[in-house]
Amino acid sequence: MNAQPYVTFVSYFRNDGYTNDFDLRVRRATRFLVRQLQRAGLDAELVLVEWNPPAGDALLIESLGPLPQGGCVQVRGIVVGESHHLKFRGAREWGMNPAAAANVGLRRATGRFVSPKAADSYLSDEVVAFLARRDLAAKAMYRCDRHDVVLGTVELREADDAVLLRRLQSLESTPHDHLPPPPHWHIRDLHTNACGDFLLMSGDLWHTLRGFPLDDTVLSLDCDSMIMHAAAALGVREVCLPPPCRVYKGTHARLFSNRITQVFSPWQAMVDNGLARLRWWRLQTLSRGFFDYPKRKVRGVEGVLAPSIERHFVMPAEQWTQGATPALDQPESWGLGDQALEERILCRAGWASTSSAAVA
Repeated sequence: MNAQPYVTFVSYFRNDGYTNDFDLRVRRATRFLVRQLQRAGLDAELVLVEWNPPAGDALLIESLGPLPQGGCVQVRGIVVGESHHLKFRGAREWGMNPAAAANVGLRRATGRFVSPKAADSYLSDEVVAFLARRDLAAKAMYRCDRHDVVLGTVELREADDAVLLRRLQSLESTPHDHLPPPPHWHIRDLHTNACGDFLLMSGDLWHTLRGFPLDDTVLSLDCDSMIMHAAAALGVREVCLPPPCRVYKGTHARLFSNRITQVFSPWQAMVDNGLARLRWWRLQTLSRGFFDYPKRKVRGVEGVLAPSIERHFVMPAEQWTQGATPALDQPESWGLGDQALEERILCRAGWASTSSAAVA
């Protein structure tokens, strides 16, 4: 490329019938964003990571339909095969690893600023207008609220962009706004609520942090909150976009947060209930972190028990708040940077140099 886009959005998915209309959701949201960025005249890139696609099924990136060529937006598709997924615990039960998939796209993003984005979500025009000012700071991380709405299939199929956006704005929504952490956690007060849906930082910062932290499971729990706290520990300041700036996401029965349950052993429940009755919240936090309870289970991945949030997230975040430097546990080849992955240019921007890569 002979030019650099100002912003890259990284989305990831798997064409496995996650919802009955998931392919429609992704197609519509992708086309909507391309046209929205084109209207704003913002040099941008979409990186779509198709993770562990089911054998024999058509790729979702092949179903996006014609996208406008030669404008200010480029769309790239990257395919990650099954072998890269099988190394994680729970891989046979769950075909997606959100953090690992996002890291593939974050690693390969070329924008000056980069954000993950759910493949079926929508940005308000105010978000795009904010980005189009081109005055983002290199040592800041930008956040905005996610609003969950109920969107019908007919609206996704038939409404034009302007009508759909007005509909999103008029619908009753469930906001994921700023939730201060419990004071007994002793961590920074950051807007981590649903931060995986919009967390814009410079590409250099994403590389410094080596993407989302990974563990050995497919669950990707706490990874978005952890990277915000790691960035803050490195001196990055949080900037929350004003209320008109929103991310809209259509609700469905399989939202990840709704599938998480806590698992206590009998003695853990007895100790935890006793500390709660005495209102010894700080001691409860320390006990949960030290003894690692309650474990967390995600419906559909029954063979994996994840650490408690106190052990996995609160303990390191508190250490960083007290001045510890985050450990960069991911290798230099994070995001499968040492792997040659299948990549396709789905639509080419005018700012990109002529390449031999075929347009899909």
